[in-house]
Amino acid sequence: MSSRPAILAILALPAGLIGYVLATSVLSGLGLRGGVQEIVLLFVPLFVAGLCMVPFLVPLLDRMAKRDLEAHRAQQDREPVDDDKR
Repeated sequence: MSSRPAILAILALPAGLIGYVLATSVLSGLGLRGGVQEIVLLFVPLFVAGLCMVPFLVPLLDRMAKRDLEAHRAQQDREPVDDDKR
């Protein structure tokens, strides 16, 4: 098995951190007023960090889904086929 998806999953955290820091610095420079700035600085950087992490996590989630699908198919093959249920 390849360890590449696991390595990419580990790199997701630094990628998210970089995205968070960049988004925060850009939004801080906009000079929004009052409560709007607080809300924007709370939610938008988290959203950007999540978007930065997704490409690194997809290969791991794909590998896990394929493993679960193979296990499900193997379980179905082991069970006897009952024609009355179909």
